[in-house]
Amino acid sequence: MDDGPIELGAPQIPSDGSAVVPPGVPLLPTDTAPAPAKDDSASESAQVIAKAVRYVKAKRGGDLAAVILAGSAARDAMTSHSDVDLLVLVLGADNSHELVRVLSRIVEIRYLGASEAEEQVNTSPRLPIILRKARVLYELEAAGSQLLQKAHARFRQGPPSLTIHEKIRLRATVLHWLGKAEDQQADPAIARHLLSLFLDEAMSAFYQLRGFWPASPVEHLRFISQRDHVMGEFLQQAFTATDLADQLATARRIADHLFKDIPAPARID
Repeated sequence: MDDGPIELGAPQIPSDGSAVVPPGVPLLPTDTAPAPAKDDSASESAQVIAKAVRYVKAKRGGDLAAVILAGSAARDAMTSHSDVDLLVLVLGADNSHELVRVLSRIVEIRYLGASEAEEQVNTSPRLPIILRKARVLYELEAAGSQLLQKAHARFRQGPPSLTIHEKIRLRATVLHWLGKAEDQQADPAIARHLLSLFLDEAMSAFYQLRGFWPASPVEHLRFISQRDHVMGEFLQQAFTATDLADQLATARRIADHLFKDIPAPARID
């Protein structure tokens, strides 16, 4: 019986519903699914951003000066769990936050007075980093563009350097958490929790002592390893070791390496 025309290039489907694979074509596992299209994710992000901007305009249209996109969305580096971060500059004074949902994303909106934002660019340890790769989505009288220019200039200057007293205090703070972890070796769960606090403080101290702006959390190990191979190796060992004693020994090596040029507090006895 004639089953009708067969489309060229398409798999033939027998009457039992199974696909006939042409000779020479490798079989794919039955559980193989196509990877989600990158265009779909980009399209969703664009929709989320557009809806969030419309929301801000409707809510703060009377005193709105600029809407700035920051974070991974501004860098086109969003993952499935990334939020969308907006900095909204308004006329007058404001310093508030708001969380809203758009489609599958959380949108974090920070409202800040335009003049206050300019002041924070010079004093905040975080704002120049946040605005380094930010993008202006909406502005009046170049309010957003001017803020980004000032943030870029501040970023190029580098973070403020520490005094010797600040370095000594930083050393004491980091070693405090290591000592606490060593004191709790009899309780591995608590010791590992305290050790994680030490490692966070140690990485933060690395940026401050070396004069670097801090990288994002997902970039910490790569950033530190590229600039101090020994420190990077120690951190990798501390995070991946399964034995608590090995972790604590590596943590002590991290502290010795990080603070080798920083003196202990002066003795008064």
